[in-house]
Amino acid sequence: MRHHTTIAMRHRAPPRTVSKNAVWRPTRGFSGPVESVDEPARAPVSRRAGAVLVAAVVVNALVLAPVVGSVRFTGAGGSAPNVYAPDMPTEPPALRLPPAGTVTPSPRLVPETVPKAPSLSGLDLSERFRGYLEERPGQVGVAVYDALTGRTITVDDPTVSGFETASTVKLSILLGILERAGPSGRLGAGELRSARAMIGVSDNAAASRLWRSLGGAAPMDAMFRRLGMTRTKAGGGGRWGLTLTSAVDQLAVLRTLAYPGGVLGDQARATATSLLAGVVPAQRWGLPGGVPAGVAVEVKNGWLPRDSGWVIASLGHVHGGGRDYVMAVYSRGNPSMRAGIDTVEGLSRIAWDAAVAPVAVAARIR
Repeated sequence: MRHHTTIAMRHRAPPRTVSKNAVWRPTRGFSGPVESVDEPARAPVSRRAGAVLVAAVVVNALVLAPVVGSVRFTGAGGSAPNVYAPDMPTEPPALRLPPAGTVTPSPRLVPETVPKAPSLSGLDLSERFRGYLEERPGQVGVAVYDALTGRTITVDDPTVSGFETASTVKLSILLGILERAGPSGRLGAGELRSARAMIGVSDNAAASRLWRSLGGAAPMDAMFRRLGMTRTKAGGGGRWGLTLTSAVDQLAVLRTLAYPGGVLGDQARATATSLLAGVVPAQRWGLPGGVPAGVAVEVKNGWLPRDSGWVIASLGHVHGGGRDYVMAVYSRGNPSMRAGIDTVEGLSRIAWDAAVAPVAVAARIR
């Protein structure tokens, strides 16, 4: 898949310490190979010392027998649970003893350090997006605007002239009725009821009512032009879900709803934030992917099955944990709804990891 970029960063796991090797004797049920073990040279001992040593061995055997009997080691091809680490996702490798004559150095302790937080570098992030999308099905466009740096990153599929918005156009409808309400941003009772249904549960009938109240495709196209959305065309005949757009165009809608300085006043933007906070949990997939709990994410998704595959789209505003950005992802030709959601959430994780965060904040949210 080829992508155009208009503008990743590898995660390196911290070094792991290795515990000291211990000499052990295989217990009953051990299925692995017994390897040679260095035996220490035996120094001559007196009869009295020998008797004491024998007694100590007997006592230790009686005390440790229940413990040793409860531990199973695995050999080549064997399998046994790790009774001391039940939360480990995978079983550790079987214990292997060093060959005779091997000297095992003591482990080196490595102090734990807080990694330097990455910055949202345009080139690095676009490369990470493109590398990830090479392995994903369908056609995808993604755009991010970072409010802390003022940087915009976009990756587009040159084979797509426009992505269907599906239900993400409902954010544009919301913007239209809030702009119409004027500086107060106060919606009438009927408008507010329809807006809650349209955003909270993605109600199509409510969206159609508000679309018609705005005058349909022609007035919506005029709004898109005012916002500088040159690649967006409203769906005709009341088919608002077939509006065509690009990810970078949708950043204009997101920035107008999320940040001051646009056509909406503070009260209107507060109304939008309140409505987006009411999105039901079942529809909060997509751009919350990879974002830690406690970080605010306002999200509106769209999904539409087509003959050519699923259309999956997600628009969101992520703010908290030292980050503040808006992001748009559009995809088509997905073999399933789940595949499209997985692609969006993978891109979301990459964006979160790459966004600017002070080191102190990054340490707290790890």
